[in-house]
Amino acid sequence: MIHAVYDVTHCTRISEVSPTQIMTAMRETCRLLGNTARSELVETFQPHGVTCVLVLAESHIVVTTWPEYELAHVDIFTCRAGSDPDGAVQPILTLLDGTVASTGRIPRLSLPIPAAA
Repeated sequence: MIHAVYDVTHCTRISEVSPTQIMTAMRETCRLLGNTARSELVETFQPHGVTCVLVLAESHIVVTTWPEYELAHVDIFTCRAGSDPDGAVQPILTLLDGTVASTGRIPRLSLPIPAAA
């Protein structure tokens, strides 16, 4: 399993990016991961900002934006261990047009879960 997170700062054009554009980039990331999209959710906030969720057969991709801070967080979680999230996230990063300030991998248990000792 892979759980990759990206903090993107200095997204100077983020207020011009629509939720539809974000979801399109997320679908392309899904395709590059070799995953299967199952469901989409877009939650817009007032006066600005959005959280887009792409539910995958293999888990999820989430993008949350804070235009007032030129900030976005990207979360990619997939059970396809052979996937390359750093390559696949590029359509989202290109759209956000910011600086990747930090990335991380969150350790997750792989299936099947080992028996308790």
